[in-house]
Amino acid sequence: MRFRTLVLRGAFHVDFSLAQTLARTHDAAYAATMRRCARRSPKTSAAALVGALVLSTSTLESRADEYRAPELGHAYGEFEGPRTVGMGGAARAFGQSTSAIPLNPANLATQSVYHFELLGGLDTKAHRLQYGAAILDAVTQKMAMGALVSRTDLGNDGDPYRRGTLDVRVAFAFPFGDRLAVGVGGHYLRATQDGTGLLGESPVSRSSSDATNYRGFTLDAGLNLLIAEGFRLGFVAQNLTNPGTVLAPLMFGGGLGFKKGDLTIEADVVGVDKVIWGSWKARLQAGVEFLAGDHYPLRIGWHYDQGSQRHSIHYGTGFVDRSFAIDVGVRQEIAAPANDPWGKTLVFAVGLRYFYDAATTGAPDNAGGGF
Repeated sequence: MRFRTLVLRGAFHVDFSLAQTLARTHDAAYAATMRRCARRSPKTSAAALVGALVLSTSTLESRADEYRAPELGHAYGEFEGPRTVGMGGAARAFGQSTSAIPLNPANLATQSVYHFELLGGLDTKAHRLQYGAAILDAVTQKMAMGALVSRTDLGNDGDPYRRGTLDVRVAFAFPFGDRLAVGVGGHYLRATQDGTGLLGESPVSRSSSDATNYRGFTLDAGLNLLIAEGFRLGFVAQNLTNPGTVLAPLMFGGGLGFKKGDLTIEADVVGVDKVIWGSWKARLQAGVEFLAGDHYPLRIGWHYDQGSQRHSIHYGTGFVDRSFAIDVGVRQEIAAPANDPWGKTLVFAVGLRYFYDAATTGAPDNAGGGF
């Protein structure tokens, strides 16, 4: 995987090439040797200088091996909920409940539910821990509303960068008759890097909660159309203000889904702009869900990412009652480039939902026919 220039609006431009980093290194051993060289003979100084350069180069190459390009850990700035994970990401047509808030706000108005949900997820290769809470009200008034607040932490205790994001999303949707729904969403993102980067303790590679690497607001818009009995089309544009950051890339996506009884099938295509991979790339997603025995959703999916050249299989299950639901999703990457140190990851996602007015709304998502 090639190293990229990390460009974060607000001001940090860091070139991670070895030559420039060597010129600015704060490596203690290198600095100490340089001071000793000044007091020695030319021959001894030259030998010591060569040794210092080798030591410093080795140290920096080791740190460079630990570098995580943001696009590998932030997963396009998406929140990977358990039902979406289980469906391979294919949720722009039939993805409902709180799954609609980050993926297609129009889907909020295709159901009649009042849900609260606690969410969490873990990426074992990018060391990404994601957790949050969501609420959806599509009962008390005609305009459906939802909100999702989440936190993403990248890296374990030994990670030198300690990146993190705070993500707040608010979505609204309105139905036009029984077939069309339109939705919009506001998205606030705040990113920090509380650890040290390749330059050590320096203003360029470190930030605090008072000096964020990135802070911005953007918009999403979507629609959902019932084209025939059991068939739905979903379209969504995400990060419409085009922030120009890998944390929130401009994306356009669409999905076609079919539902009959307890069976749901969907396929999606998503385009990601050139800010991440240098040119527009596609993501192909497909998933199937079957509700067994009125209580046990069984999900399986597939996802191909043209940018990272990774294939993944997805699966999930859960338990659904009239007043609550538990969902679990797993993403297993089965193919990735040989030189990709973060490929073939394993992702777990879990969610606990509470249905506020079970007597009115019944089992989850039954009004809209989604998952």
